[in-house]
Amino acid sequence: MDACQVRGVGAQVLAALRAFLVSLLHRQGVREKKAALEAFSFNPLSALRFLGLYAV
Repeated sequence: MDACQVRGVGAQVLAALRAFLVSLLHRQGVREKKAALEAFSFNPLSALRFLGLYAV
């Protein structure tokens, strides 16, 4: 069991976003996907910027 407290549809949405993010990391040639996901977990805005969903 993981530490995520999101349940139901919210958990499914988060899982889909994570899978999409991993796919994009792969397409961008990122070798250290685990490290990138960990960095994104500490700074979610950086993940949104990577996805092109947040600009600043």
